Amino acid sequence: MLRVFSVLCSTWLLSAQSNPLAGDPAAIDIGKGNFRLHCAACHGIHAQGGRGPDLTRAWFTAGDADADLFRVISKGVEGTEMTAYGERFDDSMIWRFVAFIRSAARNTPASISGDTQHGREIFQGKGGCGGCHAIEGKGGGIAPALTRVGRERSLGYLREKLLEPSKSITPGYDTVTVKLRDGRVIRGISKGFDDFSAQLLDVNKRFYSFRKEEVASMKIDERSLMPANYGQKLTPVEQTDVLAYLASLQGDK
Repeated sequence: MLRVFSVLCSTWLLSAQSNPLAGDPAAIDIGKGNFRLHCAACHGIHAQGGRGPDLTRAWFTAGDADADLFRVISKGVEGTEMTAYGERFDDSMIWRFVAFIRSAARNTPASISGDTQHGREIFQGKGGCGGCHAIEGKGGGIAPALTRVGRERSLGYLREKLLEPSKSITPGYDTVTVKLRDGRVIRGISKGFDDFSAQLLDVNKRFYSFRKEEVASMKIDERSLMPANYGQKLTPVEQTDVLAYLASLQGDK
């Protein structure tokens, strides 16, 4: 009888379209503990984002329903760092993750005062950001696209990336530095790197390919290709306006 009950319970958890453990304090607490162990490295200790998206906003790229969250945690997201946890955790534990994420949601996203139009002008002009970052398909293509960045990233993360871009390198955008035998140095976004060769794309979208024996040295650089001088180049007001503009980029909801 107990075995039949367990099977029925497991089936119920798997087939549920909304979280059967929603609002359960014990489930939230267990989900929180496991989130901090397995997810905080990307999403932050409070789920407010980092290398991964801010999860406290209650709407997500892959879908906003409980079943969507369950699917993403269980199966991962192809083409991203979001791996599948379905083989590591059973269905009830995945629902506990969902319960915690829902409990961490803010009623309203954090806001920032600033002139978004002025921020857009700085982004495209003085800041030179549009040369690398694309928005709605327009602009450079060597840095992460920002069409939905205000929806996906916390203000804290955006501020850190603006002022300390090398503190955390966005996955897929490692910098490769190659020193040629004549002393020239070429830096760009890695398009392939191993013990024998390196391929990279520089800020002018020129593609390079080198073999190790042809150069003096080549390495993955811990510095971001993004300039680190915006704290000096932009005034505090200009920084606020740029952040307000980035926070306004919500994409197609």
